[in-house]
Amino acid sequence: MDYLRIWADDEGESHLEEVTLDRVVTPAAAGIVELCVSAGIAVDRLQFLEAHAVDQHPDWHCAPRRQFVVWLDGSVRITTSDGDTRLLPTGSVVLAEDLHGKGHVTDHEPGVRRILQIPLD
Repeated sequence: MDYLRIWADDEGESHLEEVTLDRVVTPAAAGIVELCVSAGIAVDRLQFLEAHAVDQHPDWHCAPRRQFVVWLDGSVRITTSDGDTRLLPTGSVVLAEDLHGKGHVTDHEPGVRRILQIPLD
């Protein structure tokens, strides 16, 4: 139950960091599978998006706010200003919080991509 964090240092350089959530294991019971449950994170809304990644020209940008982003289909390549690049598969979770500096580049797999955004601020 991990996610990838995009953050910016004091100089505005963006970085990627793998984060592992603490979780509690709920044992399996009759008709219920074993569950690994993280602590709750307070949110008050979420947004469903469609990214029309047909003729895209990705460029550097910062996150508009602190938010979790979940890719519901297709892969995405994220590059940070420190040169780190990750190819993330469907279902990947990213905490975007590089609110200043150069930001990052998001390159979606071609097609119409469905994305879930969960703002934290």
